[in-house]
Amino acid sequence: MRIYRLSQAEFRAWRDHDARMELTKRIFTEHGLSQIRTPSGRVLGTARQTSERVPIERAKFRAAHHAVRPGECMCREWQKPAGKEDEHHPICVNKSAWESQQLHDPDAPRDRVVVSVTAAHEPEPADSTAPTEPPPPPDIAVPAAPSPTAIAAPPAPVIPEPQGCACHVWSGGVTGHHHPLCQFRSPWEREHGVATLELVDLETGEVAREASAEEAAASKRKEPEDGVGAIELSDGKLYYVRAG
Repeated sequence: MRIYRLSQAEFRAWRDHDARMELTKRIFTEHGLSQIRTPSGRVLGTARQTSERVPIERAKFRAAHHAVRPGECMCREWQKPAGKEDEHHPICVNKSAWESQQLHDPDAPRDRVVVSVTAAHEPEPADSTAPTEPPPPPDIAVPAAPSPTAIAAPPAPVIPEPQGCACHVWSGGVTGHHHPLCQFRSPWEREHGVATLELVDLETGEVAREASAEEAAASKRKEPEDGVGAIELSDGKLYYVRAG
């Protein structure tokens, strides 16, 4: 499946329902089956033949929009060592979802256990004598269960501070905060009670600044129209609001 990123002009047309249908048809005609994304990379839908139906089984097991592939993830822009092209960055938030999806991929080769039919159905030798009962096991002293206080609790995971985290060497880091794709960002912000609304550039995906309450409300009203909640500000660019 190809990935088609809309331009700013195409996304403005996408916000109109009739223009959206025409644009989807054109993308399918020119590029075939394609995943349509915003200029910043958010998935909007799929351009496919109108009569095509996706089986429930395929949609369920493939999880097409669930896990982000390493080659399509922003973390590939920060980690480019040889031999790591098919892996997410070690602390990328999309890493665990992708590995879980690969683990349950129905197309992945599986080791199969072959059971001998002859051995499974081999008849037992005939014996005229009645089976004897095995002797009772000797009494074994069962040690007392340890008290709850004696069981050591597992150590809590260490969440690094933003300035000491590996995500700060990536591009686009914000001082005092973990990178948006860092797996430590959400737990660190929950631990410190940080809840901010970010104004994100629709074209680049970069955080412009913290969003105001009015901008957040306007983005929420627009979301049913285009799937993103894009709003246009005085600089002529399109932005959307997300919870940081």
